[in-house]
Amino acid sequence: MNDKQPKYYSIKALFGSDDYVIPIYQRNYEWGEPQITQLIQDIVDYIVKSKDSKENKPKYYIGSLIAYERKLEGSVIYETIDGQQRLTTLTILLNVIKKEYSTIDLSWYKKLNLSFDSRKVASNTLSYLFNRESLDNKECNIAIQQGYNDAKKSLVKVLADNKLTIEKFCEYFFEKVTILRVLVPEDTDLNHYFEIMNSRGEQLEKHEILKAKMIEILEDDNLKYAFNLIWEATSNMEKYVQYGFSVAQRNEIFETNDWNNLVQKDDVYQKLQVPTGNQTVEETLTISQLLEKTTKPIFDNSNTTDESPDRFNTIINFANFLLHILRIQVNQDTGITDEKIKNVPLDDKRLLELFEPFLKKAENDPNKNKEFVKQFGYNLLKGKFYFDKYIIKREFAKGADHWSLKRLKWYDGNKVSYVNSFDADNAESNEGLNREILILLSMFHVSSPTLVYKHWLNAALKFVIEYSGTDLVNEYKSYLENIAKAFLNDRFLANTPKDYFEIIYTNKGIQKKSANDIDTNKLNQGTAVENYIFNYLDYLLWQNYRTTDREYFKIKREQAFSDNRIKDFEYTFRSSVEHYYPQHPIDENLILKGQDAFWLDNFGNLCLISGSKNSRLSNFMPAAKKDYYTGSPTIDSIKQRIMMEYEQWDTNGTNNYNEIEEHSKKMIEILTK
Repeated sequence: MNDKQPKYYSIKALFGSDDYVIPIYQRNYEWGEPQITQLIQDIVDYIVKSKDSKENKPKYYIGSLIAYERKLEGSVIYETIDGQQRLTTLTILLNVIKKEYSTIDLSWYKKLNLSFDSRKVASNTLSYLFNRESLDNKECNIAIQQGYNDAKKSLVKVLADNKLTIEKFCEYFFEKVTILRVLVPEDTDLNHYFEIMNSRGEQLEKHEILKAKMIEILEDDNLKYAFNLIWEATSNMEKYVQYGFSVAQRNEIFETNDWNNLVQKDDVYQKLQVPTGNQTVEETLTISQLLEKTTKPIFDNSNTTDESPDRFNTIINFANFLLHILRIQVNQDTGITDEKIKNVPLDDKRLLELFEPFLKKAENDPNKNKEFVKQFGYNLLKGKFYFDKYIIKREFAKGADHWSLKRLKWYDGNKVSYVNSFDADNAESNEGLNREILILLSMFHVSSPTLVYKHWLNAALKFVIEYSGTDLVNEYKSYLENIAKAFLNDRFLANTPKDYFEIIYTNKGIQKKSANDIDTNKLNQGTAVENYIFNYLDYLLWQNYRTTDREYFKIKREQAFSDNRIKDFEYTFRSSVEHYYPQHPIDENLILKGQDAFWLDNFGNLCLISGSKNSRLSNFMPAAKKDYYTGSPTIDSIKQRIMMEYEQWDTNGTNNYNEIEEHSKKMIEILTK
């Protein structure tokens, strides 16, 4: 066989043979926790899926690796043109297994076969990991170092969630995860090729195929027209759904001169008719035709939409949003009793597969699939309408970006502005229930950056879509707080953790675990403590600080301290658990050893901060960290801010451990109160 031809490699073959280099024209490594977790989750999904296979386990094709054969003094190294983020992440994951799981046989992984052109620090960081060296007190690439920590933590979490051993994971990972290596011709102009790779057109999305399948089921032109209008209006997740319709259509389906009330399903389809005088609707493309026309929509409604200011960034993509709506709709169908069907995975890679059972014609009810599509179209519109009003976005305004929870407000003359969803009369206010709900939602979001784990979002959407009471703001806040508490105690601290679906759909978001089934020792596990726990604790601390007594902010002097940075606290994507008293102090004489080392991983000594700050300050003693953070305009962690009130933390001896223990007890009391 010609070795220049495209060839499939297992992970074992890829990393057990040739050498690869990331050229200087490639961007730096930038995958974070969401992408790394998703990669591990994808592999585990295939392992679980193949458990029932009676034949050989199916392979998981992880994509392609495009490379150029660079010849150097009789040796060959493969220059990576496309796939470098994936290749670097696979290298990091391999070295997590090598360093953290000594029982796994990696005798075939004899050398580190990935390096970086002109990026010595990045190459050295991989080398330290390969040689099982500590990264403390070394100059390291922060992104790779954080990638290692994220991969280490995510691997533990995903394996636990799927009840899979590391042995089973590695057995499949090494042999069945497969990548296609494609070599470009020797005379290729690499700069030109790289430009082409970065400017190539988008391929047809799965949700576009899904839309075509659904529209084919609807036989009436008016239904097709209305469904397509809804789909196109909702598919832009970064614009409010009202902007997907003409002004006249907004007045019809969102109420005249208001645009904040949605009419019922039948009224929506009645009002979104083919325009009078235009009785010919563009022919619906078949799936095969659609695949040939990847850029042309089924209908062109560009002349009926206005542009909304590009100021909002969404927290999920459209394909993932479709699955949230599907899960909610399936669980509203009283005719479906199978919990496996109701528990729709939030995995957009399986989008077409998950919708397929509901699009087939039923022999006993030939119109069932048509009714499903019609109902889904309305639920999609309703879901996006409530998503825009009651789920956070990232908003860029006045030269800065912040979390936002706003709705549209209509004024005479068809003018619209954005006001707080719940405190609309005080649009610029940073206080009140709108702020509290915003903080709660952002707490959930930063704790679950990976789309497949955004169960909190499904719970929130389910609540606002189905709500029929008269006090939405207070009941929404109460529901979110109940969900937060249930996630903590029924999921993260429980001896027998409950599934998210059970928490949300069976238990209605109410905590079911008794105090006897909650294990607070799970808090004393160092970097293995879930990010969610720290984020939820910071929410409780923030709420407590806003009250007049500030009970838990009375530290040594029995006097509450004041810090406006706590009142103005905003969640960011923090993924690094810091040991406030360091594991590896710069002065080796201060290392805690033997029984004293227990206090390092104690919950009192831990907080959650950004990876870059942890990498820069990880080996500093508490006093030095306090000096660094004192002048900062914002804080990463409210818990950390409280820890800095203690005065003896970095003193060797009894006082040191007493303060860690005292702080731990206070924090656990808040969590379990």
